Amino acid sequence: MTRQQAMEYDDKLSKKLQDYASDCGEDRTAAKDIVDNYIEFLPENDIKNMIFLGSDPVSYKLGNVRIDLKKAILAGVELVASVSRPESIFNYIQMLIVSVLFIRSVTRQELNGLEVYIIYLLHIKGAYQSGVEEEQFIHDFQEWYMQRENTTLERRNIVETINHLYEMKVADFENGKICLKEKVWGKLE
Repeated sequence: MTRQQAMEYDDKLSKKLQDYASDCGEDRTAAKDIVDNYIEFLPENDIKNMIFLGSDPVSYKLGNVRIDLKKAILAGVELVASVSRPESIFNYIQMLIVSVLFIRSVTRQELNGLEVYIIYLLHIKGAYQSGVEEEQFIHDFQEWYMQRENTTLERRNIVETINHLYEMKVADFENGKICLKEKVWGKLE
């Protein structure tokens, strides 16, 4: 995520939580306090992210968000004690849940079929730190895909998909090698 996107997500979450606080009859400043003090959207970093394979393959760029739930909950308990309204803790916790759901939705990137296959084969080959040679991988992928799907793929389609994974920051290229930047969980069905 770029610096501009990080600022936009921060503003969107702040507005969403302030609206939610108003709907619940809570002070909008409590929502603003959550966003300002316990959630941070960060521009690009080197933290590994996660790819979940299976029936709904997605990539989550959670490395771009930091949320300190422990401190936020403690602050919520103090807030409730100070305003003497025990029901406020439920609204406060709901605002935290809304925050987490919002973060999940903005960090989620769906993966298409060919992207999933390429990611899976890179994972099987252990292409994390050392990477795999690009030309050899393309050749191996064509053979593997043919055996699995009984269909031939053109080199051009594979290269376009690898380039898209690079744009999504799922893969990287170093010295003619493809490196998987995100940790893969799950497997193809």
